[in-house]
Parts: sequence; C-alpha cells; structure tokens
Amino acid sequence: MSKTNQLHLMNAAAKIPPELAAELRHLLQHQLDRQAGLLDLGGVDVAVYVSPWTLAETGVGGYAPLGHWVQVTLTPNHPSFAACWKQEVPATLAHELHHARRWQGVGYGQTLLEVMVSEGLALHHELPERGGVLAPYTTVPGDLDSLWTRAEPLLDREDYDHNAWFYGSAAQHLPRWAGYALGFELVRRFLATEGGDAATCVDVPATDLRTFAGP
Repeated sequence: MSKTNQLHLMNAAAKIPPELAAELRHLLQHQLDRQAGLLDLGGVDVAVYVSPWTLAETGVGGYAPLGHWVQVTLTPNHPSFAACWKQEVPATLAHELHHARRWQGVGYGQTLLEVMVSEGLALHHELPERGGVLAPYTTVPGDLDSLWTRAEPLLDREDYDHNAWFYGSAAQHLPRWAGYALGFELVRRFLATEGGDAATCVDVPATDLRTFAGP
C-alpha cells in the first residue's frame, strides 16, 4: 500500500485569519496532491505555520530537512504577502517537495556540487508554478563566470561554507543566492543537453552533472 501525504495547517494560536486559512488549505492540498503524482511521492508531512523567519522579499519560506518532513512558513503581515502568496506558497511547496523526494532517493547531498544540483533541480521544478518567471533566489547581479571559478575547487568538498555560498557573505565577497544561481544554471545546461525535466531527473546523481560545471 502506498504511503499518503498529510497537510497540517498549524494554527492553534489563530495567527492565520479564518478566510486565509481556508484558502491556504484548499490551495496547498491541491498542490500537494498534484506534486505527489508528478514526483511519485508519498509519506510526507507538510507543516504550514506562521513565523517571522521567511524571505524578506515575500513573507514566505520553506524547508525540507528530511524525506518525510516539509515546512512552509508564512508571515501574513509582511508588506508583500497579500500580493504574492497565491503564487509563492504553491511554488515554495513544489520546491520543498522536490527536495523531499530527492531525500527519499539519492539524497540531498553534502558536497557543494551535490547541494547545487539538489537546489538547481528544485528551482527548475518550481519554475512552472511561476509561469516561467524566475524566483528572487535564482539569480545574482552580473555574470556567473567569476563565481564558477571560485566554486570549482570546492565542488567535491563537504567542508564548504554553506551559509556563505547560498545566503551570501560580505566578508567572503559572495552575493546572496550565489549557490542557488549556480545550481540553476548547472541544471539548465544538463537538461538542455540530456532532456527531461526536474521531476523526471529527481534521482539523477550529482556526478552526472559534474562536466557541466564551470565558466
């Protein structure tokens, strides 16, 4: 018997107004069911709750630390939330469910290359939910060549600085989202050559993309 997925709208403190809660439940359940079919995914609990720790641009955040657990966080009083949540919440859930499915298969990864591949695949997977418009964490200012040059010696290492590469570091002169942008480009090159999409390639080993990395 296949495992089902369960949606949990965590709202005991009534931080989510009733009308918004009803809309969220409907939208997220539909997305969860659809993504389960696309990704052949089961056995995942999705917890949705209010938190101040969301993206500064949107008031929405996501996290998938395990193959059976996904979090979607909301800041309803964020100035951008009302205008963007109907797109951001489904896109975020698609992204995190892709991670959960990859956790259940080849794993999210520990090296810089592995994490870039996992994030790049998830970014491509959420792209249709945005009508092809790139997420704010997909690009960085300028070209990527200099970032590739810096990343190449670290690609196969587990001791890279994850926070610096993915969230930015003024001290290391790394822009915010550098790792995401490189991962998105890496997966774009791979899919353009090998075909398929992020769902069909959810279990592709990161080593298969190694030759596509670099300036």
